[in-house]
Amino acid sequence: MKIELISVIGLLLCLLIIGIEYILHYRLAELQDENTARTESIRRRLDIHVEGVLYAPTEGSRNAEIKALADEINGDFAVYEMAVKAIREHKGTAYRDDTEAQDRLIGRINEYVDPVGMYAKMLDEGDVYHKGYACRRLAQLNAFEYRDKIKECVGGKDRDLSYNAAMALCHMGDVYEVADYLLSIENDTLYSGRIVNEFFAQFSGDRRELAEKLFEKCNKYMKCTVIKTLAGYKIDAFRPMYIEGASGNDNQLKIACVKALSSFGYPEDEQILQIAAKDKDWVIRASAVRGLSLLKTSTALESVKHALSDKEWWVRQTAAQSITRMNISPRDLEEILGGYDRFAADAMKNVLYKTVDN
Repeated sequence: MKIELISVIGLLLCLLIIGIEYILHYRLAELQDENTARTESIRRRLDIHVEGVLYAPTEGSRNAEIKALADEINGDFAVYEMAVKAIREHKGTAYRDDTEAQDRLIGRINEYVDPVGMYAKMLDEGDVYHKGYACRRLAQLNAFEYRDKIKECVGGKDRDLSYNAAMALCHMGDVYEVADYLLSIENDTLYSGRIVNEFFAQFSGDRRELAEKLFEKCNKYMKCTVIKTLAGYKIDAFRPMYIEGASGNDNQLKIACVKALSSFGYPEDEQILQIAAKDKDWVIRASAVRGLSLLKTSTALESVKHALSDKEWWVRQTAAQSITRMNISPRDLEEILGGYDRFAADAMKNVLYKTVDN
């Protein structure tokens, strides 16, 4: 009897839990439907106001339409961003392909809406997610008066907030804070490498100054990462460091420096690149070959042709891709494709087939 009672109670509890879950799912679905309906309603009203702004026949009527749009936004950042997106993506007006005209129009809307005030409030009162978002948007709006508040977020415990705040400062060109942030994550090698590339790409200040600040204190991994990142920016001031590293015994530093040095295409670097093209590390050989391909000398061409026979596939592929950008004669090409070196011929055929396909 006691066992049967326990079974009944257990069954009733299961049914109760199932019932509660059903009610919760039903309510969540209702809320989702309500939110979708609300969003669609806002979007329809926004479309009317945005078209009113875009198609207004006079400046007076446009000002009235802008005021009506600002009233619709009513301090809601999500609605504001929907409106800006609608203006950017609207088809069929004089503003369609004129980014500067769009910027001026959005600037006039901002005078009524005060987006900086909206995001500043979010920075003060929002949760971690909204604070990070507010940092990025304030930076994009060039709200430099909030730089100090954004700096406070960089040193926080939440990793995502620190990242977004640091990225905001990156957009603002803040050398010292960005350098300090990158140094704080330098030991996290799975994370910092990607962040370094991203930050240098987005940095609005002097990249040379930022790199110098990092080089003053960073570890070897960070130094190599920054050097590789700087390769695409061709900063001449660092060439002596690249030359020294490319000639040194530290393999990781040599890889980074040869890659960076190869980006310049300076004839005076050919000797260093020729030596690197014979290095025991295939990554160094591949980078050197890529650098030699920027030179127009016969000796550089011979080295790249020689690399077509390299034992490492990646070096052969790099050489094949590189040699198509050099002044190679039809006779040289025939010699490679019809010669006894199967590796060289296969590498060239692979690249040529891809070129034809594209």
